[in-house]
Amino acid sequence: MVKKALLIMAHGSRAEAANEEFKALVDAVAETTREDYAAVLPCFLELARPSLQEALQQLEHQPVDSVYVYPLFFNNGKHVATDIPAQVEEARERHPHLTIELLEYFGTAPGLAALVREHIAGQ
Repeated sequence: MVKKALLIMAHGSRAEAANEEFKALVDAVAETTREDYAAVLPCFLELARPSLQEALQQLEHQPVDSVYVYPLFFNNGKHVATDIPAQVEEARERHPHLTIELLEYFGTAPGLAALVREHIAGQ
């Protein structure tokens, strides 16, 4: 049985349509990773819900012992360098029974430049 969960984090927006678009992306990721994770959930750094803490609460009744937090951010700015690690550290303190690992942010993904080039060429 898979005992790990993936929380994909975006910034969050005051525009609910933008938050819903992100949630749809997370749902699409979840569809392709069912065998890897017991749960794949969205969470937001700010301006939208669920927060990281609220997403972790959603996992309380799941058979999960490891949680991976994946920041879907392009650059290593203040949020990636400071704010997200601080939230993850707080989550570790609140949920000592879980192993919570902060993954590298999206902007470090190999092949990102090629994906951008493909997207531009397709328009």
